[in-house]
Amino acid sequence: MALTLRRKKYLVDRGIQFRFARFVIVFVFLASVLTGLTIFFTTFMMLGEKLAAVYPQGRLIEIFQSVYMAFFIDMLILAPIIFVGSIIFSHRIAGPLPKIYQTLKHIGHGHFDEPLTLRKHDELKELAAAINEMAINLKNREIKK
Repeated sequence: MALTLRRKKYLVDRGIQFRFARFVIVFVFLASVLTGLTIFFTTFMMLGEKLAAVYPQGRLIEIFQSVYMAFFIDMLILAPIIFVGSIIFSHRIAGPLPKIYQTLKHIGHGHFDEPLTLRKHDELKELAAAINEMAINLKNREIKK
């Protein structure tokens, strides 16, 4: 039977995870603004004269204000969802860090027999493999002395 490793909490390194979440939110917000502006200006350039001929100017202002409000509301709704998603994803990177720190401390104190085991979907598996290889090499050097 396979042993499944689950972490009990998603915020294991708040500093890294919050910086990552902040980066994702700013990136998504800027991408959304640029996309919105592109769509707005493209639509305005293509349909501006046609809309001005059909709608009175006051009605056009109402239409654009409702578009701005819809965009603002969408961003308010999506920001928390993006934040939670980025925290969950950052957990795959920041989650293994306490285990890595602990293993490195054990190696520093001369305990080479505890291999570092990460979860299946963690992003730092290559680092864990390098640490395990380093521990084996250090153990072999200690035996040869």
